Amino acid sequence: MSDPTKNNQSTEYLLGALPEAETERLDELSITDNEFAVSLQAAEKDLVDAYVLGELTGAYLERFKTHYLASPLRREKVEFAKVLQSFGQQELAGPLARPEAAPTRRGRFAALGAFIAPPPILQWGLAAAALAMLIVGGWFAFDNVRLHRQMSQTAERRDLLLQREQELQKELENQRVLNSQTEQELARLRDERERLEQELKQAQAGVKPSPSEGTIVSLLLTPPLRGAGQLPTLSLRPNTNEVAAQLQLEAADYSAYRVALIDPANNQTLWRSGNLRARIQGARKAIAVSFRAGLLKPQNYVLQVSGIPAGGSAEIVGDYPFRVVK
Repeated sequence: MSDPTKNNQSTEYLLGALPEAETERLDELSITDNEFAVSLQAAEKDLVDAYVLGELTGAYLERFKTHYLASPLRREKVEFAKVLQSFGQQELAGPLARPEAAPTRRGRFAALGAFIAPPPILQWGLAAAALAMLIVGGWFAFDNVRLHRQMSQTAERRDLLLQREQELQKELENQRVLNSQTEQELARLRDERERLEQELKQAQAGVKPSPSEGTIVSLLLTPPLRGAGQLPTLSLRPNTNEVAAQLQLEAADYSAYRVALIDPANNQTLWRSGNLRARIQGARKAIAVSFRAGLLKPQNYVLQVSGIPAGGSAEIVGDYPFRVVK
């Protein structure tokens, strides 16, 4: 048996004394490199034999007890080595414990028995060969179990990395969809702003828009309060064809929002927006929506706002009631 402390890297790897990065590298190497795997098996055998024979001392002995023996499989290897060691000592001590000479049998078969019995040297050779085969077979069985466990752990790490990659790809795709919807909403808001600016210029010049062109009426709704008195009122003119509403939020805790126009008389949804992003409006954040004025008639309505968390389903944030008059 060679001194296990001479192969410092393999011994420190088996005793858990190497840095984490180096340990992971040797884990991978013990599976992919046959030459290293064979040398590691030999180093482990020497290390276990040294412990069983009481040859480990100092830091090596302490690490062997705290790290190596922490594994149930490795404890089985040590117990197996102890049994083989005990068996070998008993076999070696056997001839010393036997009588020097047994009484010889007399009779016609005495000479025949002496001729058939194998020589003592041959008996010891067969016993040694059987013991060697038993030791080699046992070590191969233990090493095969260890290699299978290491391969299983590597496959588990690979599956975890693959799952994380798929999750990141899904999040990236969701973000792309939200960005596309945001760009569409931004383009729509720009068109509305240009129409409002044109209407304002015409008003400043004293020119009223023709009935055929239609008008846009604006509606600003603040976060609803409990016990609030009068509802906000929206006055629609005969030529109004669109309503642009600004909904102020108490807190912008969601990555996207949706707005639905609901008739509270029958709880019917008359209109629903796509995904919207909140934007800063003064000291608060708000979301802007627009819908056809033809959906409204003189009565009460509710704009219901729902928040959409990342990777989750829509949650109702609040209801914004208002009243329509003509």
